[in-house]
Amino acid sequence: MSQAIVNEHTTAPVKTVWSPLKLRTAFEIAGAATLSLLAGLPVWIALAGWLSYHTRGSSLRDGAYNLACVVTGLGIGIVAQAAAVKWNPDLGMLAMPAALLLAAAGVWLMNVVTGVSNFRSYLIGVAVVFIAGMDTSLDSYLMLTAAVTVGALAAAVPDLIRQKREPEVER
Repeated sequence: MSQAIVNEHTTAPVKTVWSPLKLRTAFEIAGAATLSLLAGLPVWIALAGWLSYHTRGSSLRDGAYNLACVVTGLGIGIVAQAAAVKWNPDLGMLAMPAALLLAAAGVWLMNVVTGVSNFRSYLIGVAVVFIAGMDTSLDSYLMLTAAVTVGALAAAVPDLIRQKREPEVER
């Protein structure tokens, strides 16, 4: 049993309630971490993929859109990171902010052009690229894409099971 601070002098016991949603979330995160470890991929990137699956909507279709937006964000981030490396000798310390401004403009344009207004998923992709600090190469892009996809697939498993269990509706 956990303890909560009531005031600076006393604590009180807190009862932890486990709901099915919390249990499902724990299994999804454990699944994403396990699959990424088995595949030799960074766990934190797989967890970013798991998070992106849940950014907008709650169906398999929404999760697929979210994954597509994260992968697109990875591409935008790779391009922005390559621009920062190219601009570094000329702009110095301003190269990274300029590249992030370029990435933000790319994300905004993707929201406008595609009609898929999923700003969070695009930004998760861009953030993963800059935080990972990998080389700007196709190999890096594919590794990041694989790790994000593993996390999103781990998040999709309960939705796949639920879809298989529900009887098909005749139209």
